[in-house]
Amino acid sequence: MRPTRIRTVIALGLSAGAVVWTAAASPATASSPAATSEDTAWREAGHYDTTAACKRAGKAGIERHKWNEYKCRPGRNDNYVTLWARGGSGVARALTAGPAAG
Repeated sequence: MRPTRIRTVIALGLSAGAVVWTAAASPATASSPAATSEDTAWREAGHYDTTAACKRAGKAGIERHKWNEYKCRPGRNDNYVTLWARGGSGVARALTAGPAAG
């Protein structure tokens, strides 16, 4: 191959890697503008190997008041299940739920 073709192939490979890298972060950035109404915005809460593990984590999140409801859906590929959560704000509830330290 000629040096010009090698440089072109390298540039295309780097740009493809950059596109794949930013596509992995797109669900978090895409849900940020919709996060103003937190009760209606679904967000990714984790990835699990099995549906049973996803459901256990979803129920634990409800018990800990991290979210109000959850759903487990197939992930981007067949290797994992994605936990989607909606509602709740675990930080605010955790700060107001306990007694004052002192």
